[in-house]
Amino acid sequence: MTRKFLIASVLLLSALLLGICLGSVHIPVAEVLRSVVEKTRWSQILWNVRFPRVLLSVIAGAGLSVVGNAFQGLLKNPLVDPYLLGISSGASFGAVVAIFLAEVLNASFLREVPTLTFAFGIVAALLALILARRQNTVPVTELILSGVLINILFSAATVLFVMLAKRNITHVYMWLFGTFSGTGWRDIPVPLLSVAGFTILTSGLGMRLNAMSLGETEAMTSGVEVEKLKMLVYITGTFTTAAIVSRTGMIGFVGLIVPHMARRIFGNDHRISIPTSAVLGGLLLCTCDVISRTALSPSEIPVGVITAFVGAPVMFVLLRRSGRSV
Repeated sequence: MTRKFLIASVLLLSALLLGICLGSVHIPVAEVLRSVVEKTRWSQILWNVRFPRVLLSVIAGAGLSVVGNAFQGLLKNPLVDPYLLGISSGASFGAVVAIFLAEVLNASFLREVPTLTFAFGIVAALLALILARRQNTVPVTELILSGVLINILFSAATVLFVMLAKRNITHVYMWLFGTFSGTGWRDIPVPLLSVAGFTILTSGLGMRLNAMSLGETEAMTSGVEVEKLKMLVYITGTFTTAAIVSRTGMIGFVGLIVPHMARRIFGNDHRISIPTSAVLGGLLLCTCDVISRTALSPSEIPVGVITAFVGAPVMFVLLRRSGRSV
């Protein structure tokens, strides 16, 4: 396991370096390393554009993967992703509302996209939890159905506002498919702290998540307070996902396929698969971001498009190998 983790870590560092070097302007590795210790002609673009962008791609990939892993273990469902509770549609609605207000009222509302995205993502998730709650429990089936209902509701509202926000339609679509364009250091602290906190929390809850993977009845016989654990992971996972999405837009497949990859490579123990999901998720999304900004340079492809093209065949292969069918 140590050797595999070391290889994954080296690949992640390589992807980081590649992401810093490549872009609309290619910067030699030697210049990147020199810019770390002294000011060069590349320092401005490296420190203010490349470094924060690459760092956020790793943080986002790690966070989505860890949340997906925790949710899959908690619900004993390998097809669950971080957007289970309707966060994606709620966040999308918040972003489109901000973009629409920027068009009809004041352009300064574009600065409020992260705030409204975060707020509506949280609201959507809380609505799903409230709808699913039955007395003092949150049954899995009701939770999934509530998430679907919230997704439909907010998706319909999003389509309406997309039709109204005609002048900023490109901005809308870039956000809906995910982008790291325009990332600055101001975008790093909230996602970083959220992802770090959630990763530490769920790694510490690894034994309980292992028990939940066997089923709620088995977990209760093992002494796990099932409902308290579910609410803790739901709420903190929702906060983490909303913190990421508010800065990056909607990025699919990462939180779905990376947990499968981590379990296949490193085993099913959540104490191991959660931190390794963070490494693999950071590696995948950082690599996809490099592709998104270099494939059609100087134009940029939304990173969510790249993750979909990569994620769909990978998921198909994983399902075939595991003998599962959807």
